[in-house]
Amino acid sequence: MVSERLLVLDKKDRELLYLLDTNCRQSNQELGRKLRMSKQTVLYRIQRLIREGYITRFASVIDTYKLGLYKIKLYLSFHDADRGKIEEITGYLIKHKKTEWVATCSGRWDVIAGFIVKTPYEFNEALSDFEDLYSPFIAKREITISLGVPHWRKEYLLDNRQPFSWVQQGGALGNRKIDKTDESIIKLVVNNARMPIVRMAKHLGLTTRIVDYRMRLLRKEGVIVMHRIFLNLPKLGFIFAKAIIKFKNLTKQRYGEFFNACSDQPNLTYLINCIGSWDVELDFEVPDFNTFHRIMLDLRDRFADIIASYDFVMVMKEEKLDYYPGAMPVMKY
Repeated sequence: MVSERLLVLDKKDRELLYLLDTNCRQSNQELGRKLRMSKQTVLYRIQRLIREGYITRFASVIDTYKLGLYKIKLYLSFHDADRGKIEEITGYLIKHKKTEWVATCSGRWDVIAGFIVKTPYEFNEALSDFEDLYSPFIAKREITISLGVPHWRKEYLLDNRQPFSWVQQGGALGNRKIDKTDESIIKLVVNNARMPIVRMAKHLGLTTRIVDYRMRLLRKEGVIVMHRIFLNLPKLGFIFAKAIIKFKNLTKQRYGEFFNACSDQPNLTYLINCIGSWDVELDFEVPDFNTFHRIMLDLRDRFADIIASYDFVMVMKEEKLDYYPGAMPVMKY
């Protein structure tokens, strides 16, 4: 059942948001055909959802693993750090050229930062520079290497029925080479996924034919995984909860059953397999903590034989999320 908190949006708005999360590069005409409304009405609704603050960004998910890059996350808990110092540390991480994700949190961790790097040595150098500046304020830190990230669509927007599908990011390192043209397109489309080809070409100083061809190729080869939306969760009355799980006595069969059980949850957005002090992270967008708590109680009950430990953290704000380092900011178009 759709959460009551989402009923501030009518069914057509929620259907539109779901279709945009499936592929936000669909034209207004395509969206209108699926929603049985005119392209003018689609445009009006999208503009209103942006204006009222429900849609914060149209984003393209890049499989940086295919480019031979590593995703490494740094988890930080502070001591002797007042609000000003935490903001300073967070600002440093936001501005860092190698970070893709920076979040301020409540719970076990104060800040989590995700890095995209060519090698673990490159991350270690960035970590060393960071600790030179801020080690007196770090009470505890952990590091994980993300192995792969299935992305689920925002099934909670509609009363959809299982099974829910996902799109895979990562899972293996590739060696796909990109040139300056590819990279310029990627950096632009990461935070401007709905920008028309003509506007992209004009901004990049390229022909529309080149941009269109390169975009198609990047999608075909899986470098661009999907085009989706980001929602203003507080505006919807939702929260971002992250579960952290360490396994025991794990078999491929039981992991498959665990994965399927997680996939059946309409509020699941990401499942991150990792190497480090724990094995998997589950990211949820939920209407309240009790919903998250019930989901995790059920999973822990059904998989008590393989869950060795469980922790959670509440993500208070995603300060930065760029699916490629050096991505261009959101632009008007």
